[in-house]
Parts: sequence; C-alpha cells; structure tokens
Amino acid sequence: MAFALIRPTSREWTGDVPTDEDAVARADRVALLLRADYERWSRWAFGLLAFAATALGVFIVGGMLDAIAALGSAATVDVVLIAVSALIAIAGAAALLRLWQTGRVLTRAATGWLRLPYRAGGRTRRAGGWVLTRTANLDPPIFARLITATLALLLAIGGIALAARDLAGASFTGLSAAAGVIGIVALACGLGQAGGVIRIVSGVSEGDPLWSRIRSGLARR
Repeated sequence: MAFALIRPTSREWTGDVPTDEDAVARADRVALLLRADYERWSRWAFGLLAFAATALGVFIVGGMLDAIAALGSAATVDVVLIAVSALIAIAGAAALLRLWQTGRVLTRAATGWLRLPYRAGGRTRRAGGWVLTRTANLDPPIFARLITATLALLLAIGGIALAARDLAGASFTGLSAAAGVIGIVALACGLGQAGGVIRIVSGVSEGDPLWSRIRSGLARR
C-alpha cells in the first residue's frame, strides 16, 4: 500500500461524530482505527525526515550566503546550490505543515469517538479508566512523540537564543538566521506533536471517573 498521511480506511470516520446507537456500538473499533492511523511509525519517521530536509536546506542557504558575503562574489554553482537548497527547505516545511494538518484531523476524530460511549452511550466510568489515562503516555508511539516533541522544544530554545544573541551582539550572519529559522520550525513541531498527544490522552481520560468528577465540578462553578 502506498504511503498516505491519512489512510482511506480512516478518512470516512474523520467527519462529525454521530450519536446514534449504531455509532456508539462501533465507537471503540473506530477509535482504535483512528489512533492506529495517527500513531503509525511511518508518520513519525516522515516527520523526522521532513524536519531534517528543512534544517539541511536552511543551513546550506545560510552557509552559502555567508560564503558569498566573505568572497564578495557568487558563482553560478553557488546560485544553483542556494536555489536547490531553498526548494528542499520549502518542500520539507510544506510536508511538516501537511503532517500537522492531517494529524489534527485524526486526533480530533479519535478523541470524539473515544468520548462517544461515555457521553452518548451511558458507559460507566470505572477505576480501570484511571489507570489507562495515566499509562497512555507510555504507549511506545505516544512516548516516542513526547521524546521528539521535547527535543524539538529544546532545539527551538537553542536556535532562537543563538539568533537573538548574534543579533544583539551585532554579529548576525546567515548561519545565525538559519539557526533562528530552524528554532521557529522546531518550536512549531514540538507544539504540534505535544498537541496531538494531549488530544489523544484527553479522549482516553473520558473513561477516568476521577477526572470526570473534577471536570463536572469545575463546569458547575
């Protein structure tokens, strides 16, 4: 099967979540299908490759601009290399954007189907739901995304701080700009991954009786 960011078998379940009895009966199966689609290792690897392509393209452009500035002239091969690297960076960023958009579609749909049996089907929240909520982050695909989200946020801090330092010290270069751009991209990637994990865990927590009571108490205030 060709790689797709959303599988054809999942696409039909990504719309509005119905509340009829048939929908409630198949909610668990659909939620598992959507989660499996979102949590695929191939999607995670696709994101890593897209980020690497973006970073590589941006840093080559920054380095070439510094080299041209130092030499005082640009050869044809320099211009071609900058153009190709810029296209690679743009393609990588576009892939990351598309990955985030499809991930948001899948996680929102999965969350809706996870909540459906409790909100429309009268399913009882049991103590096991409390355990599942606390261990959801330990599922390997979720845990891997938490790790890369954390690393991306750390990279964002470093890249943006480096660019800001050079800008404040009047030593701003092409590589400084590249570090800042990659820092911003890393920040978006970190927040995007964390947001997807939070939505999934939010859906799982619907079965947690403790969280349900806390939420109900807050809603009454």
